[in-house]
Amino acid sequence: FQKYPVKYHAKKRAMRDTEEGARYECASCKELFRSGEVQVDHVVPCGSLKTYEDLPQFVERMFCEVEGFQVLCKPCHQTKTNEERKQRNG
Repeated sequence: FQKYPVKYHAKKRAMRDTEEGARYECASCKELFRSGEVQVDHVVPCGSLKTYEDLPQFVERMFCEVEGFQVLCKPCHQTKTNEERKQRNG
């Protein structure tokens, strides 16, 4: 999934040319980061795989179009992930 072409295009859309070279704009905090400091995130969470019945929806959300992805810096991505887990686990 790391080399999924749509993820590449989502990251490319967030790229900005700066004096220091290419930087990526975090969709949450709007700061600019190097490539290794950002992650491509699903706008709508894929959900969990707790049961076999979860599989179709998980796969559908996993392989979405480019609009379904956003680039987040690692701290913002971790915050979003923690909030999603908290909601999912009640």
